[in-house]
Amino acid sequence: MTSRPLRALRSLEREGGYAMVVVILISSLLSLLALTLLETVESESTRSARSGQRETAFQAAEAGVGDYIAKLVDDRLYYAHNVHAAESTRRPASGADVPGGTVWTGALTWTYPNGRDAWRTLPNGYQYNLRITAPTAASPVVKIVSTGRLAGSTENVRVIETLVRPSSVADFQMLANADISYGSTASTYGKIYTGIDEGGNAHSVTHDGTAYGDIYAEGSAGGSTTLMNGAQKYSSSTIRTVIKNPVNFNSFISSLVDIERASQGGGVNLDDLASTNSIPVVDAWRLTFDAGGSFLAQPCLRSGGLHPAESAPSCSAGYTRAVPANGAIYSTQTVVVSGQVNGRVTVATNGDVVVANDLSYVTPGDDVLGLIARNEVLVALWSPFDLSWRAATIAQGGKWRSWSSSQSRGSMTFTGSTATKDGGFMSMFATRVYQYDDTLVYLPPPWFPTVEEAYTITLFREVAPF
Repeated sequence: MTSRPLRALRSLEREGGYAMVVVILISSLLSLLALTLLETVESESTRSARSGQRETAFQAAEAGVGDYIAKLVDDRLYYAHNVHAAESTRRPASGADVPGGTVWTGALTWTYPNGRDAWRTLPNGYQYNLRITAPTAASPVVKIVSTGRLAGSTENVRVIETLVRPSSVADFQMLANADISYGSTASTYGKIYTGIDEGGNAHSVTHDGTAYGDIYAEGSAGGSTTLMNGAQKYSSSTIRTVIKNPVNFNSFISSLVDIERASQGGGVNLDDLASTNSIPVVDAWRLTFDAGGSFLAQPCLRSGGLHPAESAPSCSAGYTRAVPANGAIYSTQTVVVSGQVNGRVTVATNGDVVVANDLSYVTPGDDVLGLIARNEVLVALWSPFDLSWRAATIAQGGKWRSWSSSQSRGSMTFTGSTATKDGGFMSMFATRVYQYDDTLVYLPPPWFPTVEEAYTITLFREVAPF
């Protein structure tokens, strides 16, 4: 018979075994919990790091968009002049590939055959790549595709697609700081705007002809107008619903300085041309564009002391120059223009611009001409009986007009846009047709001034990496 102390000892041994099992189970459970907690912490840390990397990559892509828009503010045709330093290598329809950070002289279409082979690295170690699509008639916006990433990484890549539309003086068929009047035989096809001058006077539009584009007036919008294609009139009581702020005409003045500077850095400066060739006196320059992509620049003297718009000046043989790649031609003297333009160019003068004969483009939609006068834009008294001309024009300090108002000529067809400080007229011609050049919506002349709030983002979205 087992003694009671022995039975008690065996009972304690059994309980000790149970306790050991419990301890082992609790230890295992705690170890499992600790491991799970550690994995959770590590996972959360990884997820947090990944989230931070993705967010910073997105910010890098945004930096690329912002940098490209900044370039467009300085040069509205930046995409037509340069391949951005962070932009993938472009391939034109013909010729050699053009890498990032290089001047572009090709057409407005290209491909990116080498993928993302160019990156700009930011101070935080992230970088962005750009791909650009130039505007077209069907899509008058600049498309910027910006890719952001941690330098050298293929993970957590973010891609932003942005569409931006610039606003330019050339968006308007007529923009003036004075009253504008169109007669019953006039037809207009683009937007018309009259602003507020330095004295605070709000100007008006009187249109008795046919208008195919909207009419905006800080004053009144009157006349017996035949409005076509849904065109509307907006006067002082309604204009703020469509144009946020009055257009500041004085802001256009800076473009003349920009073009003069550009003419001395890759463009054509006619003052320098005269100095180089020891021409003692020049009253005006006659520029005749040709279809081959060049122009003849002839130094001229007034005929009988008369203004070159009143009487054809006497000109020497002159000098042939290629249309400059940067699109800038400048003269201190009045310029007399005509011919067929092959290229994208703006002619600016500290005097007047005189239109002497027909002006056209070799390839509408790819070629464009800007004419900027410190004073007036004039159609010469000695121009053809019927005149057809095409350009985007600015008369910074005067009128946009024909030399006389006799209605002694046949017809004048103008295709383009006009900005004029003091209004204007073309009543030397019995019939006048004013057509807006839709090309100007996406292809303004080089160095042409933009208006306030120059760029509007029409689309901003993230797209899948590709």
